[in-house]
Amino acid sequence: MKRKIFLLFFLFSGLYAGLNAQDGARRNFNIPDIPGYHTLKCDFHIHTVFSDGLVWPTLRVVEAWQEGLDVIAITDHIEYKPFKYDVNPDLNRPYQLAAEKAEKLGVMLIQGGEITRKMPPGHSNALFLDDVNRLDTVKWEDAFAEAKKQGAFIFWNHPGWKAQQPDTTIWFDEHTGLMNQGMLHGIEIVNYKEYYPAAFAWALEKDLTLLGNSDIHGATAQEYNPAQGEKRPMTIVFARERTVKGVKDALFEKRTVVLFDGDLYGREEWLKRLFAACTGQENNARASVNNTRSVFVTNYSGIDFHLIPGKEARTYGLIYPLNLPAYSTIELSIKFKGDAAAVQGSLPLGFVVENAFIAPGKSLNTTIRF
Repeated sequence: MKRKIFLLFFLFSGLYAGLNAQDGARRNFNIPDIPGYHTLKCDFHIHTVFSDGLVWPTLRVVEAWQEGLDVIAITDHIEYKPFKYDVNPDLNRPYQLAAEKAEKLGVMLIQGGEITRKMPPGHSNALFLDDVNRLDTVKWEDAFAEAKKQGAFIFWNHPGWKAQQPDTTIWFDEHTGLMNQGMLHGIEIVNYKEYYPAAFAWALEKDLTLLGNSDIHGATAQEYNPAQGEKRPMTIVFARERTVKGVKDALFEKRTVVLFDGDLYGREEWLKRLFAACTGQENNARASVNNTRSVFVTNYSGIDFHLIPGKEARTYGLIYPLNLPAYSTIELSIKFKGDAAAVQGSLPLGFVVENAFIAPGKSLNTTIRF
């Protein structure tokens, strides 16, 4: 009885906060669009009280809006609903309850569910569902088949989760079978506060979409500390149109990058485009009397970048790692060995973007022209 009273108090408190209180301030977190695409900040793995989460669906929307997100998917566990005697067990209800708040705040809301099974195949999220309840089947194979029937985008959740893979991270035959049947399209390389290098390698090897999500259960204020710069992980999506269809198409076409704990993970093509959109440079055309020239590099995004000068850049005096903080401009100067005017401002020098990874342990290369 005490449990039920406490839960009801918690639920109605969350409902009141989500519907009646002020929604607070949105912490704008800019990641620029890249040419031809909208850059969307997304979290595709979120829980509410309709499974084992601790907040009401509307509050999930408010949290996302406050944290600067553009898209969220509510993905409550399909088979695991510990509060089912206290909360309506209909798994379409979270989406229905949150839709009005999402529309008001301009947060794109996606209906999904988490297929929650033992390993293999483990836990997987199915997005863009019409009816989540139809995935509540006895056999896990039937759940995946139903998700495919509804046109879902399906990805493997937390493949390195110690509760299911305590000693190592294994790709099972069941995952190969799902992939071959068009029922596995992506994989989380980041979940909550964990990064899985093996999953990153699998995604590149098997041509799967890269995802990074919070898998949030409690309130985000309990899980992350924004005052210390801590943010939930997110999947950055490059969509041709700012619609649910645009997001779905982007996921199926693998147009994503993952942002986690200040680091970026993605295919080289998309990381290059993203870095180019986030940064710009302005050259000082005049060389000084001591044969030096400066370039001003600006970061237009909310992401800090860390640059390591390449071998040739070091020969021109750029010998230390460079920090390019969010929303800032830094000046870089080099000293020419000969006549600076002869170079005419066209000397390309290579740098490594230390916190942007195109494969496990391999960082993105870029060029700055002097």
